[in-house]
Amino acid sequence: MSKAKKVFFPLLLILSIFSLSLSPNLSTTAKADNSQNIGVVIGNEAKELINTTLSGIEKGEIKNVAPVSAFDLEKSSVYTVGGGVTVVTVPVHGEYSLPSNVTVFFDEDDTVLQTNEMLVTKNEAGNFRVETYLNGSVVKSVDTDRPYITDEEMLAEEPVNSGIQPNGIGAVAGCLGAVLGIGGTAAYIIAVACGGSCAVPTPVTAPICAACIGAYAVIGAGGIAGAVACFNYL
Repeated sequence: MSKAKKVFFPLLLILSIFSLSLSPNLSTTAKADNSQNIGVVIGNEAKELINTTLSGIEKGEIKNVAPVSAFDLEKSSVYTVGGGVTVVTVPVHGEYSLPSNVTVFFDEDDTVLQTNEMLVTKNEAGNFRVETYLNGSVVKSVDTDRPYITDEEMLAEEPVNSGIQPNGIGAVAGCLGAVLGIGGTAAYIIAVACGGSCAVPTPVTAPICAACIGAYAVIGAGGIAGAVACFNYL
């Protein structure tokens, strides 16, 4: 694959991902039908790709901001998205909160196409700050104005009701809570972090959306298409 394709293909692919939905019933080696499903990769194939990710980071082939010590490799998600591209999403913890992740895109030769990170932390104001990165460089940094709570408190929250009518971030968060089955804080963080970029993804904003795909995987969500549709409330 040429250098130009390596730069632009992932972005174009991300733009097309939002018509897809995760299918947990595909086999280990199943390749996704671009018009229908993202294929989940499990078993030894997934482990090899996770090890490839770790090796790439250790060798400096993958540019990352979060330290490897924060990686929760055992809870990584691996899936195919069509066009010979495979995605590895690794949750990151430690000083980082849900839904922080490192998401790496590989081509069919296991060559790194790009690396996206969403890192959620507590800022000096006591709120959640969300930063997204592309290949180690910051793309977006925002104070959510949402008071910080622990991961345990976040996971203990009841799923948000989707019956929110007005447009805006609150409506997006309510929709995400219903689609992904997550509480208000996690839903709000994703809504704020991804809203302006995922409503109508472009080659400029697609890197942020790529990190959002990782966030859905970290939360354990399967309905990418449904989650992205929530941004229509903006």
